[in-house]
Amino acid sequence: MDKKNKPFQFKKFSIEHDKCAMKVGFDGALLAVWAHHKNPREILDIGSGSGLISLILRQRFEHANILAIEPNKNAFIQSEINFKNSPFEKKISLLLTPLQSFSCEHKFDLILSNPPFFSEDTDSSNKDRNEARQEKHLPLKQLLGNAKKLLNNEGKFFLIYPTWEAGRVVLEASNLNLHICTQTTIFSKKEKPSKRTIFEFQSEPCNTIYKEFISGNQDVGYSKSYSELMKEFYTIF
Repeated sequence: MDKKNKPFQFKKFSIEHDKCAMKVGFDGALLAVWAHHKNPREILDIGSGSGLISLILRQRFEHANILAIEPNKNAFIQSEINFKNSPFEKKISLLLTPLQSFSCEHKFDLILSNPPFFSEDTDSSNKDRNEARQEKHLPLKQLLGNAKKLLNNEGKFFLIYPTWEAGRVVLEASNLNLHICTQTTIFSKKEKPSKRTIFEFQSEPCNTIYKEFISGNQDVGYSKSYSELMKEFYTIF
């Protein structure tokens, strides 16, 4: 097995990612640790991929019911393997379905998504990679609209998206009457432009709080804030 497909070892579980297009990465792990709720009973992971987000959430919220949905068959199989092999007593439910076709009898306390967001000019010959990366497979407006319908009155929806698209996220959310509680700009280093922003949405009106988070320091390493945030999960901390 080549290095990029080698299983990724976290402190309490391991992620195989040889079958899915998107490997274990910064965005999904940060989103899964960043998202918060005082006592989530029902959690939804939109686009499970390797299962990384759901497994971090299982470690954090051991009593919650977690449902992951994934439209791509190979990614679904990958999540299924990782969920089955996880050491957690309470397992994660998994459905092979796109968000656009998903419906549920109950609503959710916490919803997370690290969705595809590239334009079609990033098209490649790899169908799975295209589905995992290109926004046309899950347009932003559909993602926000469906997430709002699935939230309960006190629910939170966390989304990680490119910072250069933040204005469009704000506009689409406003059009849907979906309210942004916090908008956190993520920087790899203080002097470098931001590539990602994490949005916290809810159905009820709120005043937006704007934050910044720096994951790296002036050297090659990680910031103290990032190390503290991820220390229960990454083996390097």
